[in-house]
Amino acid sequence: MKKLAFFALATVAAGCSADPRSSGESSAPAVGDPGVTAAQVRAFDKLQLDTGLGWTWMQHEDHRTPAHLSTARAGKALLAPGKSPQQATVEFVDQYRDLFKMKDAAAELSLTKSEVDHLSMTHVRLQQVVHGVPVAGAELAAHFDEKGRLASIDANYIAGIHDLDLEPKISAKLAHDVVLADILTTTKSVDESKLTSAEGKLVVFARTGRPAALAFEYTVRAVYGDEPAVWITKVDAKTGEILDRYNNLQTIEATGSGVLGDSKKFQVAQSGGQFSMTDTSRGVTITTYDAGGQQIGPSDGATEVTSTSLTSWDTGIGRGAAVDAHTYAGVVFDYYKKVHARSAIDGAGGAMLSTAHFGQAYENAFWDSKGMSYGDGASLFKPLSAGLDVVAHEFTHGVTEATSALVYQGQSGALNESVSDIFGVFIEHSFKPDDTKNWLMGESIAKTSAGLRDFKAPANGQQPANMTSYVNTQQDNGGVHINSGIPNNAAFLMTMGGTNPTSGTAVKFGIGWEKSEKIWYRANTKYFLSTTNFAQAAQGVMQAAKDLALTENELNIVDCAWKATGVVQGACSTIVDPKATPVPTAPGTGTGTGTGTGTGTGTDPGTTTDTTGDEPTTSTGTSTAPKKKRSTLTAVESSGCNASSGSTDFGPLTGLLAAVFGLAASRRRKRV
Repeated sequence: MKKLAFFALATVAAGCSADPRSSGESSAPAVGDPGVTAAQVRAFDKLQLDTGLGWTWMQHEDHRTPAHLSTARAGKALLAPGKSPQQATVEFVDQYRDLFKMKDAAAELSLTKSEVDHLSMTHVRLQQVVHGVPVAGAELAAHFDEKGRLASIDANYIAGIHDLDLEPKISAKLAHDVVLADILTTTKSVDESKLTSAEGKLVVFARTGRPAALAFEYTVRAVYGDEPAVWITKVDAKTGEILDRYNNLQTIEATGSGVLGDSKKFQVAQSGGQFSMTDTSRGVTITTYDAGGQQIGPSDGATEVTSTSLTSWDTGIGRGAAVDAHTYAGVVFDYYKKVHARSAIDGAGGAMLSTAHFGQAYENAFWDSKGMSYGDGASLFKPLSAGLDVVAHEFTHGVTEATSALVYQGQSGALNESVSDIFGVFIEHSFKPDDTKNWLMGESIAKTSAGLRDFKAPANGQQPANMTSYVNTQQDNGGVHINSGIPNNAAFLMTMGGTNPTSGTAVKFGIGWEKSEKIWYRANTKYFLSTTNFAQAAQGVMQAAKDLALTENELNIVDCAWKATGVVQGACSTIVDPKATPVPTAPGTGTGTGTGTGTGTGTDPGTTTDTTGDEPTTSTGTSTAPKKKRSTLTAVESSGCNASSGSTDFGPLTGLLAAVFGLAASRRRKRV
């Protein structure tokens, strides 16, 4: 089980104002901790002295480079007219490159995207490259506040690979042949004629425990075979060895089926005397297809669902499954548009495609990067499209693919699954509120159980609820459907309050549905990187909560949820009922280029009628409530100064001793 190490740095100033770090929170690892170098610590000290701020530095236990860097107080604006966010980020990182164990930030970081959100914060994401070749899963994201001041950096940076030999010794064709041969020999019932491949690309593959290697990466689609799959395979470009392969077909791993007989209203299109399941009323195209019991999709012969009557649809085998799929796709679109100002799954108004009646007695549903496919179930499930949370889960895989791009493997894959589960719950709750039933996944389609997964009691779905029970396995892409129970339970606890069934740690109160859905969306779309693990996810959710001006008490609730699940170490701070404490005004009274304008009501910082959401916008916002600093994650030793009586100069010798003591304290390991 891998975790991020989180340490506290206690700094002592030789005099009350000699060291600007003394007025701000600071936490960091120390020399002697795994992978921490003296050069890193010197660069970190220089950063704090240069900026006059206390910074948090969280080291990645695998990469041994900063996974997170942030400051709680405002510093100097780095974004200025004529300077792009990319340039500002690269200049900052290069100035403190020893902290990142980097040689040349400009040469090693390539822009992926840059955007301004509805809080007027700027987010820039950079891909690590080696002489132009991307390093798989290695990224750096910087986040600037509304005044252009650097607030935080999240990174998965691989050091020491800048001199890697980038000349392949095998051809791209041979690598492709190796990939196909591996799939055909290791996967049952694969029809080679149905395999389709995207053009391969060169990447650097760097995994803990083995040397970095130049690799060809291929995506091979086998969606319409007997075992649907989207294989992503990396082949050593020197030796032809298979370095890594995982199935990127993001399924709900269902065990469920049916139509519930409820009456639904939905939009269709008309052509002559025939109607078809195409909805363009929302400004995007939502279309539903019928696979007719075959394992095919819209590009392989699935036909659009049609009828000659406005009151009679989908009356054959799996009766009503297409109606559910079509209706719920609209519900998912409406949720993301209304709550997060997101235009469709890709965020750019792209078509939303669904295929019902996929396969014979197929007890699953999946997102394949192009659209959704639903089986009609059999002994375990009713038709899977009958579950709104299932539909929402699968489409959310598309949102994740278009934003954080969480790799569907290991902890990032389990986080990918968890994010889809979490928004399955949020979307179902927005449609039909129920504080109890909505924390079950797939309860409406399961025939033989209470549901697929249980957020409150993950063991009911054979999932762990705490890191002490984390399942290390080679199955299921490293346990993506198993270990997702841990962040699922964290989401439940921070939303509703409750007790983790493994640790027994109680989160006495929750922050509520509205705030929780806001911070999770912001974390996934702004702070999660492609290989973010659970500990980094906790940091990203916390950063999102701070952005959205949650109170210190609410931040303590979020923090306690992660501690209860064992993702973050330490004891929970005292928390009180948020309903009994003042709530700051929501950030964001302004206009923008999004879908509308809005004002914060002052009653819910996580929910505002500003519908510009997290899409790129030029809107500006103000907040009447100052953000409060956390005081529970760091330990600060007093220098003996009394702010009320002023500082006292005890002479150079005492000052020197204080400085030496402060340095020694800053190097001691203190886990929080």
